[in-house]
Amino acid sequence: MSLSWLLSPYSEPGTYRAIAYLLLGLPLGILAFTFVVTGLSVGLGLTVTLVGIPVLVATLLGVRALAGFERELAATLLEAPMPRHIRAPHQANGFWWGRLVELLTERRTYAELGFLILRLPMGIADFVVVVTILSLALGAFAQPILITAGIHTEFGSWTVDTYPEALVFVPISVVYLLAGPRLLLAWASVSRRFASAMLGQLETHELKVAIADVLTRSGRADAFTILDQLSLRLGRGPFLSPTRVEAGLLALQSTGQVTSNREGSRIQYTLA
Repeated sequence: MSLSWLLSPYSEPGTYRAIAYLLLGLPLGILAFTFVVTGLSVGLGLTVTLVGIPVLVATLLGVRALAGFERELAATLLEAPMPRHIRAPHQANGFWWGRLVELLTERRTYAELGFLILRLPMGIADFVVVVTILSLALGAFAQPILITAGIHTEFGSWTVDTYPEALVFVPISVVYLLAGPRLLLAWASVSRRFASAMLGQLETHELKVAIADVLTRSGRADAFTILDQLSLRLGRGPFLSPTRVEAGLLALQSTGQVTSNREGSRIQYTLA
C-alpha cells in the first residue's frame, strides 16, 4: 500500500461528490421515510371510506418522483449505474389508466418503496460514518482551538486542558487523514451498490419495447448487436446483461413478434 494510493482521493472530484451524497443521506432519509410512512398510514387507514385509495395512489406517485430524484442523485454523485427508462406505448399516448396499472404492477414501484423506507437507516449510517471519520481526522487540529477558547474536553476522568495533552490526538488524526478518504470511498461503494440494486430496475416490458425498436431501426441484427444498441439507449450496468437480452428475445419469439434465422455462426433476429 503506497502513500500516493492513500492520498490520491484528495485530488479526485469523485471523493467530494461521494462525501456530499453520504452527508445528504440523513436529511433525505428523514424526508423519504416521513413521506412514505405518513402516506401509507393515512391511505390504509382510510381505505374503508374509499378516500384512502386516491391517497395511496398519490403516495405511490410521490414515491416514483422521490425515487427518480434519488436515482439521479446516486448516478451523479456516486456514478451508480442506472437505466434510462423508456415509455411504453400506452404511456406515450398518455392514457392515465394504463399508467396507473403500470404503477401498481411494476416491480420497480415496490423496489423504490423499499429503498425510500430503508433510506433512513442507511442515511443514518452514512452520516455517522462521514462525521466520525472527519472528526477523527480533524481532531488534532480542533483540540488546540478548543483549549484556546477555554473549552476543555473530557475523556472519562481525563481532562484535556493543555497544549501538550492535545498532542496525543496528532497520531490518530494523521492516521485518519491518510486512510480516511479510502475508508469513505469504501463505504460509499456500499451505498452505491445499495442504490443500484434497489433503483436500477429495468422492467421486462421496457426491455422488449427497446429490443423491438432496435430491430425496427436495423431490420435485423444478432444478439451482440442488439446488446450494443441497447447499451447506447438504456445505459450500461447490471440491469442489462446478455442473459436478460436473450430472455427478452425468447419472450418476443414466444409471442410471434420476433423471428430468428441462423446465418453462419450467428442467429439473426427480425421483427415478424
